[in-house]
Amino acid sequence: MNKTFIDQLITFLATPAGLIGVVIGALMLLKATSSRQTSWLMFSLCCFASSLNIFADRFVKTPPLLFPLQQIRASGRPLAIVLLILLVLLAIQTQGTWRRWVIPKPIKYLMFVQFVIFFKTVVYGSLEFAFISAMTFGGIVFMLQRGPGQWLQDDENFRLAVKSIAVVGLIFVVANTYQYILNPYAITFVHSRFLGTTGNPQHAAVLLAATIPCLMFSIQSHPRWNFFKFLWLVTLLIVVYFLLLTGSRTGLLMGIVSILLFFRNNGGAWFRVILFIGISAALLLPFLEPDSLATSSGIDSSVSARFASTENSRESAWYWMWNSFTNNILFGEPLRGDRMGHGENSWLSAAANLGLTGLIPMLLMGWESIKLIWQLNQLGNRQKYYFFQTSVVIAGLGSMLVGSVFEAFLLGNITFSLLVFLMYLVMGAYLVEVDRVRTYYASVEPEYPDDVGLYQ
Repeated sequence: MNKTFIDQLITFLATPAGLIGVVIGALMLLKATSSRQTSWLMFSLCCFASSLNIFADRFVKTPPLLFPLQQIRASGRPLAIVLLILLVLLAIQTQGTWRRWVIPKPIKYLMFVQFVIFFKTVVYGSLEFAFISAMTFGGIVFMLQRGPGQWLQDDENFRLAVKSIAVVGLIFVVANTYQYILNPYAITFVHSRFLGTTGNPQHAAVLLAATIPCLMFSIQSHPRWNFFKFLWLVTLLIVVYFLLLTGSRTGLLMGIVSILLFFRNNGGAWFRVILFIGISAALLLPFLEPDSLATSSGIDSSVSARFASTENSRESAWYWMWNSFTNNILFGEPLRGDRMGHGENSWLSAAANLGLTGLIPMLLMGWESIKLIWQLNQLGNRQKYYFFQTSVVIAGLGSMLVGSVFEAFLLGNITFSLLVFLMYLVMGAYLVEVDRVRTYYASVEPEYPDDVGLYQ
């Protein structure tokens, strides 16, 4: 987000597509003031737009996508900023709430980490980039506090919050299935790995894995078979398929962690999920064979071979970051260029770039996130009504924390992975606060039933 990005934003707004987008956004903003479903849909669109990116390699020419995906991807970052601005405007209009702790502690510690990044960039890097980054991250936190944090006032809005992340997966699946069927090479040209409309296969894998808990919750929330249950099931199946095609061991690990945590206390569900995965693998893995893929999708056997590989592709990067930290233990490595670069580990990257000044609040953020997961697990075990609500947040946070060990997305700015991680934290804070208030009412009103939602 430097001067080039500002030029992109101005150029985007001056194009017919940009003007149409602003008009549609303004109409959605007016509708969202009276429709909470539209509000959550705007959040979904912002998350999807923040995932759009173009593969960057000066030695590789990125092939164009089909219309209109090429035009949308090219304007991904400006579009995400426009949607963020609209969400901030919507958040300003949101009425007050009964809640007192909208922003959980992990986000507050992450804000301190971002402040250290801002300060170091101001002193040693680009002043313009530092302020734009600070305004963007500040806008995200403000939007979450006054927007989704305030919207989460009852269990119905919690379901809408979960669905908003599931909808990101649905949009991603629809867009990339359209491209994959007609021209798969344009989204699999990076070593034959699927990257979709994101910037690289790892980003695609994190997006796909991060939506799995919400897709499972959406399926679980429909006790009987109907159109929506079938829609979410098909979406989940395609998400698993695309996740395999990314060749990302990090994404696969995140997906497995999601499933294990979501069904941690339900043996019958475990069996069904394992059976589902087994059947899915039996149907999908043959397509990873080189002969069939060479003629249909361009994916070769090197993709499936990555999952069986024991090579530590991040060892050198982790070693370099650890040495940078030990050599600059207080404030981190001196800044090179206008902005800070991040390696393939959120925690080591914070240590290398920020030293103890940034690593300590980063570790506190991780500790508070683990504490939140523990609180939600206790709540889900104690209040069976909230088991799956707590499970979706536990699975989401758990998988994102695991993924952060292999990718530096916790130190990003306006990216899908950061937005969804913060959203999972806000959702978890809502459930803990509901439990706190319900416990208080139960203490003063013994007749109050504790097996139903307080704010249904």
